[in-house]
Amino acid sequence: MTLLLSLSLCRRTITLKMLVDLYPPMIMEGDLSPDSFGDEVDEVCNEINAACKGFGTDEGRLLTAMGGMTPETRCKVALRYQELFGKELKKVMRSECGNRDFGKALQYLAVAPDETDCDIIEEACKGAGTNEKLLTTVIVGRTNLEMELLKKKFFNLTDKDLGRVLDSELGGHFEQLIFNCLQASEEVYDDEFHNEEKVKEDVEAFYKMGQGKWGTDEKGLFKLICARPGLHLKAVDLAYA
Repeated sequence: MTLLLSLSLCRRTITLKMLVDLYPPMIMEGDLSPDSFGDEVDEVCNEINAACKGFGTDEGRLLTAMGGMTPETRCKVALRYQELFGKELKKVMRSECGNRDFGKALQYLAVAPDETDCDIIEEACKGAGTNEKLLTTVIVGRTNLEMELLKKKFFNLTDKDLGRVLDSELGGHFEQLIFNCLQASEEVYDDEFHNEEKVKEDVEAFYKMGQGKWGTDEKGLFKLICARPGLHLKAVDLAYA
């Protein structure tokens, strides 16, 4: 892996670690049986059902109903639709819209975000070769809790260990990055520890492992990035630039 590619992947990792609240409280807290779904959720379910009635599918109506759902609403709609109509929404989308790009997108919207992530991982590992860009968007940037929930969900859906699946798919420095992420070992941000002095220390470490040496120490770079919290990495990135 070249220095430019290594640093580009590092920058991508830092950017993804700026993201927050990828999963809604329902998933984070394990509350998948809400006391009430609310009128909004029922309206979305009824719109979806109406768009699928009769001959042909009103794809525009489907997109309007599903495209604006929040992560929390997606969780509730997936549960409520089956309660109201006795059908799994994801299977309905596959039947109505097929399995190409548009149909696949609606299938992703038809389930909770953590299940979507698992589906994307499986898609990335299909066939010959592995879609590393897809894997990066799903694996990199998760908080410790999000990563643990993702690994648990993947096992529940597939009866497979996510680490073992990816071990059979990946190799080289990209595998090192992904497996550092899977460890879910990011430090808790502490402004007394992750201070200006620590920023300078990490900037120097980045330089020594990258531009400051012959050959790039990808293993060291990825380990450092995956251990540091997003807020600290943002400061390091700005200082390094």
